[in-house]
Amino acid sequence: MVTREELRKELWPEDTFVDFDHGVNSAVRRLREALNDSAEEPKFIETLPRLGYRYLGPPVTTRPRNAEEERQTVVIDEPAELPRNSSPERLGNAPRYGHSPAFDAKPVKHGRRNLLVLFGACAALILLLTIILRRLPHEPRVTRVVQLTRDARIRSPIRQPVTDGLHLYFVEGATTYSGSGIAQVSVTGGETTHLETSLSEPSAIFGVSPDFSELLVANGLSARPDPATGRPRGMAEVWVQPLPAGTPHRVGNIYASAACYTPDGTQILYADGHSLVAVNRDGSNPRELTKVQGAVSWLRYSPDGKRIRFHMGGWPFDHNSLWEIEASGSNLHAFLPNWKDASSHCCGNWSPDGNYYFFQARQGKDQAIWVVPEHRYILAGGPGKPSRLIPGPLRLGAPVPSLDGKKLFVVGDELRVEPVRYDSKTQRFESYLNGISTNVFEFSPNRKWIAYVSYPDMTLWRMRVDGTDKTQLTLPPVRAFGPHWSPDGSKIAFMDVQFGRPFAVSLISSSGGLLQSFPGVDPNWTPDGRSIVYWTFSNPDAKVGFAGIFRRDVDSGKISSIPNSAGRYSSRVSPDGRYLVAFSSAATELHLFDSKTEQWFTLAKSELLSFNLWSPDGKYVYMRDNPGSPRIVRVHIPDGRMEEVVSLKGFPQLGEPFVGWFGLTPDGDLVVIRDRSTQEIYALDLQ
Repeated sequence: MVTREELRKELWPEDTFVDFDHGVNSAVRRLREALNDSAEEPKFIETLPRLGYRYLGPPVTTRPRNAEEERQTVVIDEPAELPRNSSPERLGNAPRYGHSPAFDAKPVKHGRRNLLVLFGACAALILLLTIILRRLPHEPRVTRVVQLTRDARIRSPIRQPVTDGLHLYFVEGATTYSGSGIAQVSVTGGETTHLETSLSEPSAIFGVSPDFSELLVANGLSARPDPATGRPRGMAEVWVQPLPAGTPHRVGNIYASAACYTPDGTQILYADGHSLVAVNRDGSNPRELTKVQGAVSWLRYSPDGKRIRFHMGGWPFDHNSLWEIEASGSNLHAFLPNWKDASSHCCGNWSPDGNYYFFQARQGKDQAIWVVPEHRYILAGGPGKPSRLIPGPLRLGAPVPSLDGKKLFVVGDELRVEPVRYDSKTQRFESYLNGISTNVFEFSPNRKWIAYVSYPDMTLWRMRVDGTDKTQLTLPPVRAFGPHWSPDGSKIAFMDVQFGRPFAVSLISSSGGLLQSFPGVDPNWTPDGRSIVYWTFSNPDAKVGFAGIFRRDVDSGKISSIPNSAGRYSSRVSPDGRYLVAFSSAATELHLFDSKTEQWFTLAKSELLSFNLWSPDGKYVYMRDNPGSPRIVRVHIPDGRMEEVVSLKGFPQLGEPFVGWFGLTPDGDLVVIRDRSTQEIYALDLQ
């Protein structure tokens, strides 16, 4: 809509009095005549009584003028000028009108008059478009940052909070690491409290109902398929938690990686790993919306209910991106497909008025909040260009607008971890290696050096055991994990887990130099130093399934497979070279391979196992057991007797795969990685 007052300001000087009934209405009437339009059934110009006008026609285009038109000259007679000193009474007309050739010219020939009317129509259209473009949303800016929480608990930026206007609800902790719960804090800040719920393993809050009466919660996120229940890998049960309190109930029998309420609150949309499916609130009457080709998270409807956006990517750190689909299930396409300012982007939310879309994006270790204007107007094209919302040292993620659109709630973190040694006599954890921020390390064979990976930048370093002579061995974009010294101490093998690329095994001299790499995961040296044992995915790009365990000759590059190892992963060679251990594909069993008999045996079973390693004397295999309350256990070789070393219930650890590692000192003491990060919720005031 263009108001009559806007027309007056654009077309006449400020000190000019305009009689709308004569000036504006007459001009619009002439435009309608020229366009063969009707006020009763308008095709181009609609009158909004006592308000203004609206242009209804299609977008205007221009055509090239031909040579004959170029030679013609249009002559317009000057209009009669009103006497400047005439009073309103003497004129008998409106006082001192502004004038325009298109509106006030003397009568001319019919052709010239049509041209004048056409010029007037074009001028009016240009005016309308100018006003529309002026009304496009301006880029918001942050005027103030307020910290809302101050308790240093784990709040992952990949798990967004939700708000009912009064509180922010979010999951604290990590389900398979230190336990988790649903917490809440006022939107103005204050003490964090926990929601009373019977849910034992909440892993994320998918959304809040449109009437703010309940939360949609993911419970018991699975890192592996569960044949007994039919739960796929990466899926969680979907539960409804009443607000402010109440007994939760499960939504049907569905498992999902993401879910949200439809705008009217009558249905739930969820992703099951292959499709987007809409169901009634009780989980009944499923209707497939569309097929998808990746792991879906952060499902969100646009405020007008016409579009759905979500994050789709591979496991665990492939190139991730945002996607969009119409609410009807049609037109599935990537959002910002040609944007090159970040290696991955996710976790978006619209502003309440739908004018902006906020999301988090990452380039290397830098993670920030970006905003893109939602230009849905004539000549404005699609969404605008993204821009970074706020600079600063904090890694920001999980943007959630307030209900009035004046604030943006985000999770800010400064990642830091430290190794701690477990003293079995005192049953206490003590700081180790002077508290350096490392997520994995290994002593050299002569115990004089340590190879470690700094966190969160994931670069490989070497230093003496007293912390001196630090040398950086790798540079970005390489991201190192799991370094292992060769038996002679001359080389270090590690896994390169770069963003957007298949994992690779890399070799580097212990004093630095060029990398040698080949596809593979978890490199281990054989005791003679001649070969590296590793495993691979069935599909390295998609990281699906396990192809098996292989041995590669370091000098010749010749590759041979370990017999009957398909489907097994996380291989570790014993110190004497005779045995090899690996997990089953479901991570429920630890298998032992005897190289003399070339037979596999089952050593141990549990609900979920991870991170296996041999003791220096070869008598035990240590591993992480996650039966709901995580712990470190060890299995005796060869009888398979399992015993608990230490419980990690309540132990502060980041819920991230590369920080769940543990190791052993040369003396056999257990070392685990403790979280020292600062992860708090902030409110950004927007203007």
